[in-house]
Amino acid sequence: MDIDLELPSSDQERLGIIESKNDGMDLDQTHGEGRAANSPTRAELSQGMSIPNTETSSVRDQMVIVNVGINHIMGPAFEPKIGLEFESKEEAYSFYREYARFVGFGITIKASRRSKRSGKFIDIKIACSRFGSKRESTTTVKPRPCMKTGCDASIHIKKREDGKWFVHGFIREHNHEICPDDFHYALKGKNKNPDIVASEKNGLQLALDEGDVHLMLEHFMHMQEMNPNFFYAVDFNQEKQLRSVLWVDAKARHDYKDFSDVIFFDTHYISSGYQIPFVPIVGVNHHFQYVLFGGALIGDMATSSFIWLMKTWLKAVGGPAPSVVLTDREPFLKEAVADVFPKAIHLFSLWQILTRVREKLGKIIDQNRNFMESFDKCIYGSWRDEEFEKKWWEMVEKFEVKENEWLQLLFDDHKKWVPAYVKNYFLAGMCTSDRSGSVASFFDNYISKETMFKEFVERSEIFSKDMLELEADADVETRHQEPALKSLSPFEQQMATIYVTTIFKKFQLEVVGAASCRVHEQTEDGAIVTYQVDDLEEQQKFLVAWNKAELDIHCRCRSFEHRGILCRHAILVLQVSGVTSIPQKYILKRWTRSAKVRLSESPNRLHYRVVRFNHLCKQAIRLSEVGSLSQETYDIAFDALEDVLKQCVFVNNSNKSFAETSMVSVGFVDVEEDDRGEDMAKSSRKKKTIKKGKITKQARYKSSEAEVDSRAAALDGCTNSPFCDGPEGSISSG
Repeated sequence: MDIDLELPSSDQERLGIIESKNDGMDLDQTHGEGRAANSPTRAELSQGMSIPNTETSSVRDQMVIVNVGINHIMGPAFEPKIGLEFESKEEAYSFYREYARFVGFGITIKASRRSKRSGKFIDIKIACSRFGSKRESTTTVKPRPCMKTGCDASIHIKKREDGKWFVHGFIREHNHEICPDDFHYALKGKNKNPDIVASEKNGLQLALDEGDVHLMLEHFMHMQEMNPNFFYAVDFNQEKQLRSVLWVDAKARHDYKDFSDVIFFDTHYISSGYQIPFVPIVGVNHHFQYVLFGGALIGDMATSSFIWLMKTWLKAVGGPAPSVVLTDREPFLKEAVADVFPKAIHLFSLWQILTRVREKLGKIIDQNRNFMESFDKCIYGSWRDEEFEKKWWEMVEKFEVKENEWLQLLFDDHKKWVPAYVKNYFLAGMCTSDRSGSVASFFDNYISKETMFKEFVERSEIFSKDMLELEADADVETRHQEPALKSLSPFEQQMATIYVTTIFKKFQLEVVGAASCRVHEQTEDGAIVTYQVDDLEEQQKFLVAWNKAELDIHCRCRSFEHRGILCRHAILVLQVSGVTSIPQKYILKRWTRSAKVRLSESPNRLHYRVVRFNHLCKQAIRLSEVGSLSQETYDIAFDALEDVLKQCVFVNNSNKSFAETSMVSVGFVDVEEDDRGEDMAKSSRKKKTIKKGKITKQARYKSSEAEVDSRAAALDGCTNSPFCDGPEGSISSG
């Protein structure tokens, strides 16, 4: 369906309006608290209204008619009221349109105004289609069925600074009888052929124009040209309109298998009203750095959109499903995660919850000075589950907020966001309450609310390069800079050669911090000895249970469970128990120097020539990514490739019986890689080394040989079409 929204005073400006197709979107969702006093929400006005699936007319009619069923008679309570709030101009328009449909009059955009600073709409007037006094010509062959009468019935909506829209003015009375054709005539607009109506803007078409879509697809094809393992998928709605887009680069597809434990689908940029509806899919690598495991543009915040996104993304990265999924606390995200990741632990971003406290509880905070202090103590001052619940109900009783709906819903979900509960799950340090340490701040230097799509594409490329350099710098620091020790602890000496530098420094803080703790043996129950550790810095007492026979240690602070690093309390207990090395079970591979080293997969999978060809292409692309970062690495990579090429030509010319039918299947790492390394070593002895102070090519090769082997094993499964078929209605490539 197309609604002609051309303003009567000008042919230059149109306002794109989206109409919900009931594709998983709850049109009665409450946009509740934080609004002006006594101002109703859309849900309050729409209670009892049922919106069934849309239906379309025949192809012959070339026109989409939306049938909306209403289960209850719409009375005065459903009329627009001053102060009524909406999340967007589209939602406001949809509400008034359904009101007009029920009453039986047509609507049109009477006037609109944009901000001079941002260029976005801030003021819109929607009027009865009979406003004005245009006269019908006496020579008109087919007179208009509903004449202009100068009707004043209208609604006036404005945009607030927080991005929400509200009803500023409303005129109910019409100066004419209701004409049955008014509403449908308004839908047809000013098309000369009333039977042909262009499709309505929907989904991503509201954020991207045709030029943006063309640029996006060109960018994706260019990325795939540069790296065949780049993946992208496009989702369309029933009207074949672009609804959602997903992309995952080659490095993300490879690295995901090493760091698939915790994933965050971040909807911050959509909920905060950014021009580009960007949803980054974020994880954490072994250097404690955020990594982008995919990106998406989502046209509507519907359950079906996120089910498509999550399913398609999981196929793109090749699994396994993440152990923990972090999202915002929205109903459609809860449903999508339950559908796609039924076995995953679903938790909510604490920072995103805290950003809504002022919006949802502003009146309570203003009336009670100490409310936020009690709220913070309840969240951060509780180490055990029962502590939190006790403090929560004390706060609720003290400030008489038991009836607050948002707080009730927040408590219902408290096991998914309160630190006392969340500490039981490994989050790789991703869940923080401070925005400066949150995922959102990760992209702050690359995207803003006003960023347009062309600029977004350019900044995305800069972002990818910056992330590659950050990881490369951390790799170099770990391999070539020996960390300084700060104590005589055998644990510190042990982990200095196992952890990557970033994680070692965090562990080192715990080793040094153990000096500010005091330990007392409490009880002994068979093989389990319980200690009380007084942490003088935290001013807290922690119980630590130690089983020497099983080498099991558990601290109440749950640092290892949450961060994957033993705490100072556990370290101190190990020291007094005479243990001289950290038990292997408490050294997570994902934080170590060998995080990306994998065992060889089934040797038979590298038997055929096409597989080896595919495999070498992907390794060459990875080498190009790393080797192009500087002139020095470029020279090293280029010289090494020339040497290897000569050796391969020599071997092939010397061995004429290498046909596929006569080859014996062997493991890639065990034979081919080892032979290549030996040949490289022999060849490099004849060459001069690089000047003093630089790493020789042979040394650099050896330092990264294990990493190359690991990448080989990971990429070996990409022989066939490297992408999985997406759900119905989607196109995927890569």
